[in-house]
Amino acid sequence: MPSSCGRAPDPRPARTRAAIFAAARDLSASDGEVTVNALVQRAGVSRAAFYSHFSGLDDLIGAMLAEMFDEQQKLESDLVGQGRSTHEMVQTTITSLVVYLVRHHAFLRGALDWKFAHRTYLYVVRRLSELHEVALRSLRDEVPSYLPVPRTARFFAGGTADVLIQWLVDTDEEAAAGAELDASEVREALLRILPSWYTGLQPEDPIPPADVSTSSAGPAPSADES
Repeated sequence: MPSSCGRAPDPRPARTRAAIFAAARDLSASDGEVTVNALVQRAGVSRAAFYSHFSGLDDLIGAMLAEMFDEQQKLESDLVGQGRSTHEMVQTTITSLVVYLVRHHAFLRGALDWKFAHRTYLYVVRRLSELHEVALRSLRDEVPSYLPVPRTARFFAGGTADVLIQWLVDTDEEAAAGAELDASEVREALLRILPSWYTGLQPEDPIPPADVSTSSAGPAPSADES
């Protein structure tokens, strides 16, 4: 009997997972309530296939957010490798987070109506804290000496999460009406609320332009099939 040691891995689980991720990304406000049934129909997979990958919707959003934060960490690393300043890194990361919010508005807004576990919110804050902590440690002496870095990072993370979540809620009716969403205001709010020593932007400085509207968000990044 031939040995199976060198057999290539079955690609079907990766394809199923990618299809579920794509279905969640492709949701729009007109699709109504986000349910497992709605997702599997859009993805063209069975409920059994969905539950072979995720324990429920809460687990799915956790996986999607994990992918997003992994991308943010790679972005930070790439910017450092390019010799970009920490202030540029902060501004670019904030913009990238806002673009993700616009791109996945329907799915993320729908998730707020689920009875998802508190641990998901804590996970979001923890991963945001990690991003903020990298930037804070890179700033070194620019961070006021009386501020403990880990606690400051978590404070920034909680505030960032709350501002982004509130924008999702505030734009619910616009999205449902099919209007083009423009997240410039929430991006500017974050860059103004965070301290100038952190963002590199003084009160009198203009916010660097960045198009974060629905029409410019572009295609969603491909799902990690590894």
